[in-house]
Amino acid sequence: MREGPNSPVQVQHPLEVLEDIEEEASRNTEGLLYAAPAPWAQLLAQYVDSLNELVAQGNEFNRPAVIHTLDEGHAGGCG
Repeated sequence: MREGPNSPVQVQHPLEVLEDIEEEASRNTEGLLYAAPAPWAQLLAQYVDSLNELVAQGNEFNRPAVIHTLDEGHAGGCG
């Protein structure tokens, strides 16, 4: 429970603390993306071209993605 606004001790609500952490992490991530040497415009163009190619294939692209579970491929060792 929060004290009144004139109280000398005021505790921030836990959800406000989490929101502050999330906002700081978002700002940090955004800063890292801007500072990265990756050619974002070129990567985005390649991604869009790939999506367009998949759309152009139409019904030819109806294979589901290969999914591997932990049981397949002997995950965790053989014995």
